[in-house]
Amino acid sequence: MKITLIISLAILTLSANAQSPKFKSKYLNSIDSTSLKQHVYVLASDSLQGRDTGSEGEHKAARYIVNYFKSAGLKPFNDTTYLQNIGLWSWRWDSFQFKLKDKQLIHYEDIVYLSTAPIEPSISSQCIFIGNGNDSITDHLNMKNKIAVALADNLNSWYSLASKTKRDGAIALVMVHQSDSDAFSKLSAQMKAKHNKQSIYRSRPSFSNNLTKAFAISHDCLESLFNNSLETLSGYQTAKAIKQLPQPELTITCPIIIEKANANNVAGYLPGKTKSQETLVISAHYDHVGERYDGICVGADDNASGTAAVIELAKAFAPLKGKLDKNIVFLATSGEEKGLLGAFYFADHPQEHVFNIKANINVDMIGRIDSTHKSNYIYTIGNNHYPEFDSLLHVANNLLTPITIQYDYNKTQGFGNFLRLSDHYAFHRINIPVLGFFSGLHPDYHKPSDTPDKINYREMEQRVRLIFTTAFLATQKTAFNTQDD
Repeated sequence: MKITLIISLAILTLSANAQSPKFKSKYLNSIDSTSLKQHVYVLASDSLQGRDTGSEGEHKAARYIVNYFKSAGLKPFNDTTYLQNIGLWSWRWDSFQFKLKDKQLIHYEDIVYLSTAPIEPSISSQCIFIGNGNDSITDHLNMKNKIAVALADNLNSWYSLASKTKRDGAIALVMVHQSDSDAFSKLSAQMKAKHNKQSIYRSRPSFSNNLTKAFAISHDCLESLFNNSLETLSGYQTAKAIKQLPQPELTITCPIIIEKANANNVAGYLPGKTKSQETLVISAHYDHVGERYDGICVGADDNASGTAAVIELAKAFAPLKGKLDKNIVFLATSGEEKGLLGAFYFADHPQEHVFNIKANINVDMIGRIDSTHKSNYIYTIGNNHYPEFDSLLHVANNLLTPITIQYDYNKTQGFGNFLRLSDHYAFHRINIPVLGFFSGLHPDYHKPSDTPDKINYREMEQRVRLIFTTAFLATQKTAFNTQDD
């Protein structure tokens, strides 16, 4: 694009008001901190369980967003439904079964599975005690087709020993912490939270029968297995002594359920005044990371804040239905935390709608004040690639009480390349101009402590008003229609 075109963009944009509505501050009146706070508190409530992709908590959030899109007068994105299934698969654990001779072991109380490899049908084999798993012991034991049981100093570092015993012929490894009686219960709580979540895949998952299988057991369970105390078993340091121990039979079943994931984008659109189908997409992801062993990650800033902004923007734009030069699609995506899956799906499936997407504004984490600021700022992402968007942003900022525009996250590389780390990247990669809004990182990121009480709603209101004004200018006829020479 020529420099002269960039410099004159503001004049061209404002001159287009002969055909388009002129910006008026009254359009901003419905954007207020009270409404934003209400949305954040609902979306980041414990009842939504962290809005994990495809979960019931996320479905509740989707229904909430749909209701507000309807009340704003948005039309379903494909004129049929506000929900766009994003074509994912999921797997989750079914009922674990463990049987020691005639006794049923209780999952999470006696034993816990550490691997991700399903075990179905059951495996049933003798258990062989191998002490601490040193070569001086295992080299003299026959582990072929048996379940190796070992003492360990760290139940989380199981893979190396599990691989070693597998090479020696064992079909699974069972570990017990040799000193810390609380280690099992702590690990079990972590694994229970992990097992209660479904895993999401782009395509139907498959599993090799050859995957390593590892378990942890409690001290009491170990003593039941071998009819000896932990202290006694710790004294067995030779293969000759270990061979005198019983080898009880353990039967294990760890089945999974594979099914299509019910994970959906929520999308509605505000029709413009022309039939060209030129469209601005305003997006924010509404999913989060769900529940962990230490609590529910409610995701107030990430990204109830961005979702609340999109809901408020839909309400604010509602009086302009049929008056703007471009349609506006309001898009709340699923699967962002799994790898921008919902945004990729929307961008890669134009056959599911009629829109000619000219630009994307993405809102991800706009509710907090980071450690380098006190107030009155916003980070923007992508505008270093799209000078026209940057010009629109500054025109918009000058129509309001200006806030400081920060470019720091446009400069990062590698994993810190924030252009690639949120939904705007799905559009950028197919050469659609993007502009991301972001208030910066904080210590509560992806933790249960990212709660609604930590949001600065007055600051958030000013940011949403800037986003509205930038979006308003982006819907003008002249915006994103200039040609390179």
